Amino acid sequence: MPLDKNTLKVSSSIIKLVGIFESTPVKKTISEFRSSGYTSDSLDERTLGFYKNYWYPEFRDLLFLFKGDAAAAHLSKNMDQKFEFIKSKDKQTNEPIIKVSAGIKSVELFLFPNGLHFFSVELYSPEQRLSEISELTNCARDFDKEVMFDGQTTKWVNWIEKNCLNNIKISSSPTEAPVNVDEFSGSKFKLFTVVDLVECDEIKAPGVISELLYDIGTVSPISTANGNLDSTPSISYFEEVMEDKIEVFQNYAMLPLFDSFTTVGYNLLNGNEDHQKGKYNTFSNMYFRIYLYNLFLKYNLFRYNSNMIADSVKTRDEFEAYLNTYNISHISYNFLPNLIYHGLRKSLQIDNELKQFQERINRISQAIQEEQQKRSNMLLAVVGAMTSISSIEPVFGFMENTRNSLKWGKLGFYFLVSTLLISLSLPLIAYLFPDKKRKLINKWKK
Repeated sequence: MPLDKNTLKVSSSIIKLVGIFESTPVKKTISEFRSSGYTSDSLDERTLGFYKNYWYPEFRDLLFLFKGDAAAAHLSKNMDQKFEFIKSKDKQTNEPIIKVSAGIKSVELFLFPNGLHFFSVELYSPEQRLSEISELTNCARDFDKEVMFDGQTTKWVNWIEKNCLNNIKISSSPTEAPVNVDEFSGSKFKLFTVVDLVECDEIKAPGVISELLYDIGTVSPISTANGNLDSTPSISYFEEVMEDKIEVFQNYAMLPLFDSFTTVGYNLLNGNEDHQKGKYNTFSNMYFRIYLYNLFLKYNLFRYNSNMIADSVKTRDEFEAYLNTYNISHISYNFLPNLIYHGLRKSLQIDNELKQFQERINRISQAIQEEQQKRSNMLLAVVGAMTSISSIEPVFGFMENTRNSLKWGKLGFYFLVSTLLISLSLPLIAYLFPDKKRKLINKWKK
């Protein structure tokens, strides 16, 4: 008889919801969040020393010390808030049938200089059971899930926009003005989940942790992986999902997927929660930021791909500068953070997408170079035609004869000639300098 995994006891858990938003200018955005109750943490000497010996300086400055022009700014706010997700309603009365209890611990913001920012909402389940955690993550990742706060019902994404993001929009409907990040974020939040089970013989049995990783990582009901349900994966699909599993120590394993990063095991989160070296903070703070950084890389790739259509030259130059700053090969002096970092890059297909995007940039650069060569040839032809005219005097004499025959005054006649020459030269100038033309058009539209 297969193990009923719902009987396994949960010691502790971490559930973090991750999303993106855009806002510029960044300094003003930071100031507005501070005014709404967000604060920055100060680091003591012991923590600074620990970071110094753990992270490479480049990564440490970007996401832990927040130093330098390229670094994120970090803000957080405690939020002791209980609420309920409405999982299903009565079709006739529209009254809630199944509700999932939840709570919010805190919200974190990571604001990057390029205007693409991240937020993280740490949730908790009042009942520390596998089934409750599964229900909570299934509901929480859905933008449009309805929630009840103090008897009032609203959409989950709208509540986050209002109460966590100072009314900055991250989603839009077909009848509203489009929101840029909604074009490449999808309608689901990302999930960072750690489940620390009470140590027992059942959890140590072969395959149990992997099956739980599948269930929680894909937000499926517990026991889906080894059950007999319609949604139970085939052996080949299960193996495909598990391909990127990170398994180093006997007591836990990690599963990076496209929409989630899940850790399941035992003896994971016990220890001093108030210090960066404690086990809880190893996952909640350090490993979480590795996941966040990979999402930062992934979403920026989406963003640059989207912007490439509007202005290929500008986007190409910005992307090259972005890669030089943020595409880091290694992040830590320890092996496990680097292993997690590269495992996440692989599961999110970051390196493959980088390769394809750079190939696209190379093709665009080649096309731009060819187009510039055509324009240069055209300019040389125009200059050659002008220099081939032996003297401007015959042209001027012809215009004077024409003016005299028309009996026009000099001011009116030459104003008309100048206007015609300018009108005829504008298409040529626009052709020779397309970037200037595009900037002027965009400025005029704004």
